[in-house]
Amino acid sequence: MSAVAGLGIVALACAAPSSADPNPGHDAKMATQTPPMLCEIGSDDATPGVGPNVVCQGSFVQAPPDDDQAYVTASGRFSYRIANIGVGYDHPPFDTLVAGQTYHIQGWTIVAGGDGIRFTHDGTGHGMFVGSDTTVNPF
Repeated sequence: MSAVAGLGIVALACAAPSSADPNPGHDAKMATQTPPMLCEIGSDDATPGVGPNVVCQGSFVQAPPDDDQAYVTASGRFSYRIANIGVGYDHPPFDTLVAGQTYHIQGWTIVAGGDGIRFTHDGTGHGMFVGSDTTVNPF
């Protein structure tokens, strides 16, 4: 493989998915492979004013009964909650975060691996790791 072709592959692997919109108040909705869930990665949440955040919807072993979302902010605030990632409107198809890849979306670095997925805010270093066994470890 030529050096130019290799650089092109690296650029594609690190590129933000097509649905990412870095403007304040916008988000990107993604599907994950390990564990299977939907996530919303936000550059800034003007309402209710929590700032950049990641919300993942699924079944989490540590969550209280009925809570189906793990939620972390760039400032490190973490909680479980019951809600629904808004999918009832026209939107581009969800991009899938593929294991073995690193993504840069909305000011977050996302590392998808076979053992789970790690969301780290680029500015603060806070985030969460969701393991393939659906345990959640905020940091």
